[in-house]
Amino acid sequence: MGPNMPTTAVQVLIVDDDEFALSILESTLSRMGYTTVSARDGNEAIEILRRGEIRLVITDWDMPGMNGVELCRVIRREDLSGYVYVIMLTGREGPRQQMEGLYAGADDFINKPLDPESLLICLKTAERILSLETRDVALFALAKLAESRDSETGSHVERVQSYSRLLAQHLSAEVKASAGIDAEYVRLLYQTSPLHDLGKVGIPDAVLLKPGKLTATEFAIMKTHTIVGAETLDAALNRFPSARFLQLAREIAISHHEKFDGTGYPYGLAGQQIPMCGRIVAVADVYDALTSRRVYKEAVTHEQAAAIIKRDSGTHFDPEVVGAFLRAEEQIIDMRERLRDDLAPSSQPPAPLPPPPPVVSDQRSCKILIAEDDPVLLQKLAELLAGTGEPIFLASDGEEAKHILDEHKPRVVISDWEMPKIDGVELCGQIRRDVEIEPVYFVMLTAHSNKERLLDAYRAGVDDFVAKPFDPEELLARVRAGIRSGKLHDELVRKATGSQAINAQLTQLNSRLEKLAITDELTGLFNRRHAMSRLEEQWALAERYSRPLTIAMIDIDHFKKINDVYGHHAGDMVLRRVAMVLREQTRETDTVCRVGGEEFLIIFPAQTTLEARVCAERFRVAVAQHPFDIGDASTRVTVSIGLAARDRGLAQFTDLLKAADLTLYAAKRAGRNVVHVHNPFETPVPPAMLNESPAGTGAAGSSASSPPPAPIDFAVVLKTCGGDANFAGAVMERFKSQAGVEVGRIDQGVATGDADAIRRAAHTLKSMAAYVSATAASQLADRIESLAREKTLAEVPALLVTLRTQVNLTIQWITQNAAASVKQCA
Repeated sequence: MGPNMPTTAVQVLIVDDDEFALSILESTLSRMGYTTVSARDGNEAIEILRRGEIRLVITDWDMPGMNGVELCRVIRREDLSGYVYVIMLTGREGPRQQMEGLYAGADDFINKPLDPESLLICLKTAERILSLETRDVALFALAKLAESRDSETGSHVERVQSYSRLLAQHLSAEVKASAGIDAEYVRLLYQTSPLHDLGKVGIPDAVLLKPGKLTATEFAIMKTHTIVGAETLDAALNRFPSARFLQLAREIAISHHEKFDGTGYPYGLAGQQIPMCGRIVAVADVYDALTSRRVYKEAVTHEQAAAIIKRDSGTHFDPEVVGAFLRAEEQIIDMRERLRDDLAPSSQPPAPLPPPPPVVSDQRSCKILIAEDDPVLLQKLAELLAGTGEPIFLASDGEEAKHILDEHKPRVVISDWEMPKIDGVELCGQIRRDVEIEPVYFVMLTAHSNKERLLDAYRAGVDDFVAKPFDPEELLARVRAGIRSGKLHDELVRKATGSQAINAQLTQLNSRLEKLAITDELTGLFNRRHAMSRLEEQWALAERYSRPLTIAMIDIDHFKKINDVYGHHAGDMVLRRVAMVLREQTRETDTVCRVGGEEFLIIFPAQTTLEARVCAERFRVAVAQHPFDIGDASTRVTVSIGLAARDRGLAQFTDLLKAADLTLYAAKRAGRNVVHVHNPFETPVPPAMLNESPAGTGAAGSSASSPPPAPIDFAVVLKTCGGDANFAGAVMERFKSQAGVEVGRIDQGVATGDADAIRRAAHTLKSMAAYVSATAASQLADRIESLAREKTLAEVPALLVTLRTQVNLTIQWITQNAAASVKQCA
């Protein structure tokens, strides 16, 4: 990276008076790549938001002073610098509470304790909606600025963006993996590459429009367009620091004239120091300059331009990008012909600019489509939603709904899941695949509660769910939230009226969650959610056709040391390289996933344990032999692998996963850098129990009895803590030191009759217990909190006795088992 090339993260404001929950959320968001700012109440949060730097808020519901609902109302009343997306964090359940939050202006809800995967879905949804404003405003300003100058850039920018996309698509798989190039990167590169010469708006006409060769002084002035472009984009980035497309546009503007051998400008960067986007656009820009006619030169043929690019491979251009150019040569020639300039001189005056598009009379209209095959329910929904004051369209099946979408372009869709011809999920998928449709807020009516089926709907692009039978007020509140989102987008469209470039951008703003829902951003592999979905699918196929199914759990040995010695950047590089090795060593039919931290899962359909072991040994050897260069240092990395196959002793796919997980721990205990195979005839010892103290004897010296069920499920704690064993240990230690204090505060509140003190202590204890999966203690604390809120304290003393017992049992379990559990998972 060159000087002043920023790397930014999305800022999230967390509002919670519970220090324990606050620390959990801060740590979870930090591991996801977000930066956080904290506030302890609503008043402090509003003061932070008024600075105009943060537009994504996660707030607790129950807080002293201004609670979460009141904070939402103030945010919606305030004239802040942009739309603020609010996620409500709550332990409350039921549609009435969520309806109250929606009416107040909340955009989404997360229940305590946190599920990191659900939180990530909420955050990515928030980023998508917020990007409607940031991308529109920024691209509008930049496009208007760029179109005011050089008259030769029309077809040039179209060709450069098309060439750039082809080059990125034809880079080798290894280069794509190491540079983080995926479909989203290619899409953003296509959108932002036209801004590569944005800085030319700051070049004097005498230099920019000179028909002949530039003097040395004039060329020095021309070279400053890279700095001017970067500084222009810096101004936009200061306002929208989380906009990834702006970051990419800046990198292109500042680096596309750098040369691979370090002789380019403005900074003389060389090799990998030059951002990959700059190396790609450099080839696309030079190729188009060579093959295009200008007033001071004639165009060269494709063959001549290709010869120059091959000649300058390794000096001017990155050899990897030149290789992609050669692989894409036929497509580039075809693209050049389709986008060629009309060179014939014309005596006709230039055509006048087209008038701006007419302003739509119903600017505030947000059309609603209801798709439902039950005519009675369809009419009921129509009557209910007529109260919104928006135009209503009715469809009795998915096919009719699609026709209405094409013709009337509604902005909010309420659809039943099960419908003839096209069901709700397929209807949503078609909407998301159609880039010509403006952003549509899609609400699904469903009786389904299966998590995997709901995730399928999320992948298709569903924004919200309402369970059948639905609460009319809840549905109305959710539809109004969708109308608010649609009108936010419409306001942004009106800001872009009159700009062709912006209108083209707006057709691409309907980004979907599918990739985010199934892909690990760091490695490009499938993530844990998709892994579970694929494993369940392969288990069902194996059951139906009586064929084998084997899986491998893979863990990088001593990964913490890599982070500690070389830094987290090096750890990320190792994860990407290991993922690349695993991809290269597997068949197309195998599924490779990153399931958390440094842990990977490979699914081998129709493979026996013997066949899978051959593959696993190949992975192990390939990783061990692969050199890992980290800066000036080099290190070796090994992996441990646990294999498990479907057999009659395993009832479901989750049992297969547990068997592989326990076998992986056995491989770790055996010294690491080995492959272990699950033996179905031996009973594995769970990792959390490996160093557990022996059970005590029964009454009157009787023989040892089975220990009581553990009050904590460490696997749940580990999941809540994002797979970080050390963090999970810290959370349990925090409970161990603080829970007794909160019990004492409840006891003192009972003695003095202080209902507020009881409520505050019970609220904190409920949150702490939920995060360590102490369900019984959490439920008791929740009941005491409710009684204190209602100032009905007669039941509290009896509940407190049971609560104290549960807390003591939990503390005892943590004392005996936490260290061993953390050690086995670290």
